[in-house]
Amino acid sequence: MASPSSKAFLSLGRIYIPLLGFNKSSGKVTYATALSINSSSGNKGLPDRGGRGSLGRRPRRDAGEPRTEKMPVDQDWTAVYPAAAPFRPSSVPLPVRMGYPVKGGIPPEKKGNLELIKIPNFLHLTPAAIKKHCEALKPFCTEWPSALDTDAKCDEHFPIKVESTDYVSAGPSLRNLSARIVHLRNYDYAMYLLTVLYHESWKTEAWEAEKTVADMEEYSWEDSPSQKNVLDLLLRMKVAGEGDGEEVRQQLLGRREVQEYKDSVTRLKNEGESESGMVQYKEAVKKVFNL
Repeated sequence: MASPSSKAFLSLGRIYIPLLGFNKSSGKVTYATALSINSSSGNKGLPDRGGRGSLGRRPRRDAGEPRTEKMPVDQDWTAVYPAAAPFRPSSVPLPVRMGYPVKGGIPPEKKGNLELIKIPNFLHLTPAAIKKHCEALKPFCTEWPSALDTDAKCDEHFPIKVESTDYVSAGPSLRNLSARIVHLRNYDYAMYLLTVLYHESWKTEAWEAEKTVADMEEYSWEDSPSQKNVLDLLLRMKVAGEGDGEEVRQQLLGRREVQEYKDSVTRLKNEGESESGMVQYKEAVKKVFNL
């Protein structure tokens, strides 16, 4: 039979197990009625769950301004997009929008726009990048022969030939590995691709007409203020012969000294100022105005 002390231990043990103490010598059960106030050593120096600790919550770091706000106008774009990559809104300083306009509004902006990331882009194939690629391949290429100055001569000496082969296969198997190479389909696709690229290159959009002189990739001397000023000065000097306006203009533009002046101005605008460029410009000005 269980003793009274063991019954008391079982009844109290269901409730106060963490706080019980049993004295074997006296046979009495003792228990604590107060909770411990000692903090856990594992959380020493750390904030409480409520965020009211000694350290407190760290301040949230504000996002900096996008990269597009820091880009200089004359930056090297080939360093921004050196190779094919998805669209990055923080790297493209253009107000691009794409997507379905919600409630008759405008398409969503570029920030966080997944439609711009889905499609391929040609930001790595700018004229400057293509020029760099051509300069890198130039040492491995030969110059175009000066004698081939017409299309007729090119067709005569280097005609484009399409070779085809008809054969009869004889063997123990009905399947021929060479028959898997469909040359006719490749030829048709090549002709189709060349035709499409040629006609697509001649298409223009309405917004292309809004391009101004300041938006040009390179400086063009044709119809520029420099060309107009030179023509006006030469007309005042009466260096042209008799004729109407267009004939006189063509006569002046065809002069050797005017062509040298055109080349010097174009070089300064496209390549920047250099000692040799300034000397060339100086000599061209002296020849044009007979100085």
